[in-house]
Amino acid sequence: MILAILMVVAAGIFRLAAHEFHWWNVAPVGAMALLGGMCLGRRYALWVPLAVLAVTDVLLNVWMGYPMFYWPRAFDYGAFLLIGLLGLWARDRKFSAKIGAVIATPFLFFLISNFAVWLFGLSLSNVPYAKTLSGLTECYVAGLPFLRGTVVGDWGFMALFAVSALALRRASSERTHWLVTEARA
Repeated sequence: MILAILMVVAAGIFRLAAHEFHWWNVAPVGAMALLGGMCLGRRYALWVPLAVLAVTDVLLNVWMGYPMFYWPRAFDYGAFLLIGLLGLWARDRKFSAKIGAVIATPFLFFLISNFAVWLFGLSLSNVPYAKTLSGLTECYVAGLPFLRGTVVGDWGFMALFAVSALALRRASSERTHWLVTEARA
């Protein structure tokens, strides 16, 4: 659980750094929510990632000169809550279910967040999207460049977490083997 908490906090720090370096949407926020659901204790699984997201949102908004809170962002929080619930569901499932959850995460966020942009946001030409199927399609197409960064951030961070967890497990196993060997000697 300590590794999971460290990974969630690292995701929040990376999110702040990504904005500084203009790596738009390359942030492991979806991975942070999924990781919380899969690895944190059930008591912390949903609220810790959302708390890290809220703190980094406020910091980014103040830093970039935006209002501290933007109410349509509630759709994004709903998406991350849903991703956290997906992580809780995948927690005790087979490896293939976990991989499916990882693959689905950035696309689930893309669908929900861009739906909110269509409802409340402005198009690239700074006018509201038409509340038609054509307007929704235009919004999703305009969001495609941002999807790439979301996929890179979420999948990359989940891969980093998996490698870290495997390395920790191996090191722990080797240490346990060494301790047993020493105890028998």
